[in-house]
Amino acid sequence: MKTILVLTDFSINADYAAHYALKFAQKIEANLLLCNIYTVPPNDRNPDPKVWPPGRHEEESIEDLGELLARLKTQIDAGPESDFRPEINQCSEEGLVQDIINEVAAKNNIFMAIISMHSACYLSTIFSENHTKDIIEHANFPVLIIPYQVRYKDYKTIAFATDLAETDTDVLRSLSTLASYSDSEILITNVSNDDSAAREEEKSLKQFFGQEVLKINNPKILYKAIKSKSVGDSLRWLSQHVEIDMVVLVHRKQNLFQKITEGSVIKKMADHPAKPLLIFPYSTVAEVLPVF
Repeated sequence: MKTILVLTDFSINADYAAHYALKFAQKIEANLLLCNIYTVPPNDRNPDPKVWPPGRHEEESIEDLGELLARLKTQIDAGPESDFRPEINQCSEEGLVQDIINEVAAKNNIFMAIISMHSACYLSTIFSENHTKDIIEHANFPVLIIPYQVRYKDYKTIAFATDLAETDTDVLRSLSTLASYSDSEILITNVSNDDSAAREEEKSLKQFFGQEVLKINNPKILYKAIKSKSVGDSLRWLSQHVEIDMVVLVHRKQNLFQKITEGSVIKKMADHPAKPLLIFPYSTVAEVLPVF
């Protein structure tokens, strides 16, 4: 059974993200793993980590996760009997988020993670901007970032910002399975800033749609070119002028990812029209991408 990793630091917004994750999991029929990754100051560290009982930080983590799990189960019980009832488990891990997330994922059949984004005036202890980047940088699976206190709703339009790379057809195929749950429209968008770039884009576009894209069983795949010098500006324009429910990007250290993170587009999208942001890891192997 596919499982969604829900990373939490017990902040208010992380609580919103956990409840969002529950609704999302019910929609795509996936289980949840609530995970808190904490650090222990050197003077509080147990000299023998194998000795029971656990340290204060671990105890607090386990207790707080249990309370969150109970609240989610109460929400499930309050819903219709026909709703999918996911299995919810919890795990507490000591260390750095970027060092642990892939290990946790490998042990628990994780195919994606959901995390919260801080607000403009509140930085949570784990999911501040730098930690968000660390998670995206190291995760071997897609990461869905939930802006400040956003509640789940079906995705009617999913905007996929792409540079029309050949491997992005695999991401599009993965997205098409997600879109099938809500009969979503997938809006493919590409940014060009001058006429020569536009001509190059035309070649890439023919190649992109000349591959397996036309074989994807989703008639609601549209394309829109945007002229802009900034990927971030184009995404903000898209959010303001087109009704979209999710923005999708691909992590490329030397390409699109650097362009969007250097100016903290994630933060800007959370501060302006709030849209969930799904980041796919770059991969040339189609089999590593999830089938939602």
